[in-house]
Parts: sequence; C-alpha cells; structure tokens
Amino acid sequence: MEQQHSHMPGLRKESTDYGMGNRQTPDRLSLCNIDFFISYCRRKNASSPDESQDDIIDFLEEDEPNFSLGTAVHPWKILITDDDSNVHETTVLALNGVRIHGRPLEFLHAYSAKEAEELIVQNDDLSLILLDVVMETVDAGLELVKVVRGKLGKNDIRIILRTGQPGYAPEEKVSSQFAIDGYTTKSQLTRSLLISVLNDTLTNAKALSKQLPN
Repeated sequence: MEQQHSHMPGLRKESTDYGMGNRQTPDRLSLCNIDFFISYCRRKNASSPDESQDDIIDFLEEDEPNFSLGTAVHPWKILITDDDSNVHETTVLALNGVRIHGRPLEFLHAYSAKEAEELIVQNDDLSLILLDVVMETVDAGLELVKVVRGKLGKNDIRIILRTGQPGYAPEEKVSSQFAIDGYTTKSQLTRSLLISVLNDTLTNAKALSKQLPN
C-alpha cells in the first residue's frame, strides 16, 4: 500500500479496504495519526503560553474605557446668583458630591443680575438658578425673573429664590406674582433642606429631559 506524507512531520495518510470489492474509501487519518496530531498541537500551544495570555489581557484593557464612557452622566447645571461670595462658597461646600436623581451637579457663578443674564444666554443647558433677591438693587432678583421668563423666554429653567431679607420679597406676594419654582430664606436653609428643595424642584426637569430628543 502506497504511503502519502502530509506536510506535518510524522503524519501520514492511509487507504483502507472495507471489503467492498475493488472500491476503497478516500484517504483518511488513522487513529494513530490523530493521536499524534493532538499531541503535536498540545506541545505547540504549550510552547508559547505567554502569547495567548497577552491576547486576553489586551482585550480586557481595551474594554474598560469603553464601559466607563458609556456610563457617563450629564450633570445638572446650576447658576448661583448672589452678591455675597460667602454664599457661593458655602453652597458649593454643602452640595459637594451630592447627586440629584442620579446626576452630579455643576455650578456657575454670578454676582449680579446682569452677570446672571449673560450666563443664562451663554448656557442653553442651564437647569436651575439659585437666586438672591437683593443684589445691586433691592429687587434685582425679581427683575431677573421677569427677564428670564419674558425677554429670554426660558420657561424650562427652574428658579429658587433665596433671600436674607424676606421683608423686601414676602413669600406669599412673590410666589403669586412671579413665575418661580421655590422660595427659601437663608437663615432657615440647612444643607438637608437645600438638597430636598433641589430634589423636588428638579423632579419636573428630570421628567422634561426624558421627553426631549437626545
């Protein structure tokens, strides 16, 4: 019987007669050659284990950044408008690390109604304004509310008035005459109350953002 050799060392093909006259089956690998082939592959794979492990490590390292990018969350952008720098500092400190409805907070700062108006125009994705009433004038904050709702047409921005002088802007009068979403006095505003106010105020903004196209 003629032997035919493959390209792999020690591997040969054989023809076998199965008692079907002169007909023979096509050449096939004998059992002994299969054993040799398996043994050869195992030795080849075992000779370079580091290469196979490197492939796995590279794949995992490239996967992790893509996962983190996919879970990035757009923050709530909040404009703190107050002529007292201490109010800005204490507000940021009190809300450091706080997440509202699963989203972090980003702060912008204005120290007058005029500065606030400029920032509102520049930031279309502004979510909320923490607004002092008495700044360059005793009703600067209230006038800014009129500008935001009227001149700028920003009805989707939430506005919370924070005043240290409620006599200039009584809650009952302000809430009925101005399109605001919340009212607090600085003397009574604790950290937990501030977080609660933001949570309640941004609930409607959260629902609105779900309806808007991405």
